[in-house]
Amino acid sequence: MEELRVPLKRPKPDIERFLAIMRGEKRPGRTPLVEYIIDNSLLRYIVENLLGGEWVDVFDGAGVWGGGSSITEHNREAVFRWYDNFIRFWHRMGYDFVRMELMPPYPAESIFAPDTADREGRTQRSWQKLSVGPIGSWEDFERYPWPEIREGDFEIHRYICGNLPEGMGFISCHAGGIYEHTVRLLGYENLCISLIENRKLVRAVTDRIGEIILHYNRHLLQLERLVALFQGDDFGYNTQTLVSPDDLRTFFLPWHKKYAEEAHKSGRVYFLHSCGKLDAIMEDLIEGVRIDGKHSFMEGVAPVLDAKKRYGDRICLLGGVDMNRLVSDEPPALRRYVRRIIDECAVGGRFAIGAGNSVPSYVPVNNYLAMIDEALRD
Repeated sequence: MEELRVPLKRPKPDIERFLAIMRGEKRPGRTPLVEYIIDNSLLRYIVENLLGGEWVDVFDGAGVWGGGSSITEHNREAVFRWYDNFIRFWHRMGYDFVRMELMPPYPAESIFAPDTADREGRTQRSWQKLSVGPIGSWEDFERYPWPEIREGDFEIHRYICGNLPEGMGFISCHAGGIYEHTVRLLGYENLCISLIENRKLVRAVTDRIGEIILHYNRHLLQLERLVALFQGDDFGYNTQTLVSPDDLRTFFLPWHKKYAEEAHKSGRVYFLHSCGKLDAIMEDLIEGVRIDGKHSFMEGVAPVLDAKKRYGDRICLLGGVDMNRLVSDEPPALRRYVRRIIDECAVGGRFAIGAGNSVPSYVPVNNYLAMIDEALRD
């Protein structure tokens, strides 16, 4: 492995600088780093091998805490030790913030398969069934155990905020957006059919989820060290949106507008992660929802260099390193690619460098480190 400057020995995070650059108020001397989600297997490797830490495993094979997603007297110490490692990772890798997301339980059926890229060979990948979900009728809607938001749901958020190193901020959101949870509960095929045959049911489901997320966000916005809501909601795929732009405007974007308004009222920013080709709704997101930044860019679908030219004077662009390049390039070629993105996108601010999507288990550690190290050479 080549000699790297990461992990940093003496990090100097500056969340106010990060936010000023994202708003276009400050020209970057060094381009800030950003990530959406980083897989546990990569976290573990770096914590154990580069940070000299002791890994505490609190996740089961499906990627959730053993015994559920609630803190109990039995798991509290282990969970907080895990988040100590988590905070240390974001700090020592040169980020200005810690990003974390959780959600209340939305029971739904998933399909599981072994994660063949997992370095430890212990975890599984999961995805949702395409056809139907737990809600297919009004009777199902009435019987569904909708989650209730409680103050105890934010114990981990408060722990992170209380243990952030000086200069760092906290970024969070309700894990999964309103569109994603609607698909989980209705099923994608059933959602498409219901958008024609039973729009009232779609409205009822989206409104119930929308209210839950709104209530959740209001709790998050009470955290003093929270600086941004960074919500994920995948609206598209390689060629277009997953449902019609008009249906997104009718059922989903108005809720995102409410979330952005809540963030802005409290003096925070609202970032959106959304995969796919979203050309048809980008003006809605910028002018209607009023997002402050966009994440998820892929070559051949939504290249970050094109987005910089089209939208870079109105919103900040987050990430941009194509996942295929991050996975398959040798580190020297990846460095040249990362440098080109920085040189073209960092001009004038409103840009942070990182992966074009979340960082999954199959990203080589050397490539992730090369991307970060190249950014820190500014």
